Amino acid sequence: MKTGIILLSHGSRAPEAQITVRKLLSLVREGSGFDYVAGASLQFNQPDLPAALELAFASGVKKIIVVPLFLYMGLHMKKDIPEIIRAERQKYPGVQIIMTGNIGADRKLAEILLKRIGEVD
Repeated sequence: MKTGIILLSHGSRAPEAQITVRKLLSLVREGSGFDYVAGASLQFNQPDLPAALELAFASGVKKIIVVPLFLYMGLHMKKDIPEIIRAERQKYPGVQIIMTGNIGADRKLAEILLKRIGEVD
């Protein structure tokens, strides 16, 4: 079964904000081995999640793992994203759409924070 990943960012009106997402997509593509890796934005940018899912399905992906790039369990994680996924599942029966958990607190994230703190010394 062809499996894909969609990294879902919040989105931003600032065009340069997408640079980070594109770099992250490249890193995930290099390290994942998945058939399909793409990005989507919840707001402000295209493709949004429904459009990104449509592109994935058009390329033959039968299982999509949506990875929200959200630090904590806010309203988008609890309500908005699950509602979009529920609606999209109705449009594409026979295709699995799975959402991972949020990034959350993780030792690796703390290491990145400590590295950033060390950069200002």
